[in-house]
Amino acid sequence: MLLLFDVGNSNISFAIYNDDELINKWRIKTDINKTADEYSIILGNLIKDYSIDGIVIASVVPIVTSLLSAFCVKYLNTEPLVIGPGIKTGLDIKLNNPKEIGADLIASAVGAKVKYPQPSIIIDMGTATTISLLDKNCFNGGVLMPGVETSLFGLVTKTALLPHIDIKAPKNIIERETVACMQSGIVFGNSAMLDGMIDLIEAEFGEKCFIIATGGLAKYIIPHCKHQIKLDKHLIYDGLREIYSKNTLIEAK
Repeated sequence: MLLLFDVGNSNISFAIYNDDELINKWRIKTDINKTADEYSIILGNLIKDYSIDGIVIASVVPIVTSLLSAFCVKYLNTEPLVIGPGIKTGLDIKLNNPKEIGADLIASAVGAKVKYPQPSIIIDMGTATTISLLDKNCFNGGVLMPGVETSLFGLVTKTALLPHIDIKAPKNIIERETVACMQSGIVFGNSAMLDGMIDLIEAEFGEKCFIIATGGLAKYIIPHCKHQIKLDKHLIYDGLREIYSKNTLIEAK
């Protein structure tokens, strides 16, 4: 069985696959203050009933990458495949500095490459909202902006009277009480932003694109977009499995 880690700034999502079958998945808070032993208590309890043959880590938090790698070696007796320079992905990274690209963006792009037509626009909605352009197996760059919850947190913490709210769509665009007004701004504002960015990207690129969205917050926003967008909550896991397959086949040769 394959253990996959997606380490973000806010959460660590991880899943176990048996070939193409998703067996189980979990999400815990990212904590840079935990030790490898502390992570072993949490993770070990969740995955103790599974026989792990391989591990892949996509991480944008270097400290946690080291902690998880130490956990995998010490407690699972397995050296993880960590997404980064030197790893075979099948992508041509068209960036001025390819080392700057996040492992999560690589994994999502590889997932989109094997599952969907190109050119494609990939929207990943987590701590940050990223929009990437993939064409002819080339990662052509993209857009980076504050995520939905990040924007909401900034709004609430910088204002004295605005409350914390649930992220959900109100009945109307124009609302008449504070919570619903905030919900309208967060949900409909972000959906309109995505629609506008898609229009700008397609106009600059000169072609219509297949559009995919992933990330924990996408399900709240994408249904309210005007563009047809494929919601794929397991896109990064599909990419990680493909990358693992490419690199283990290379090692076997």
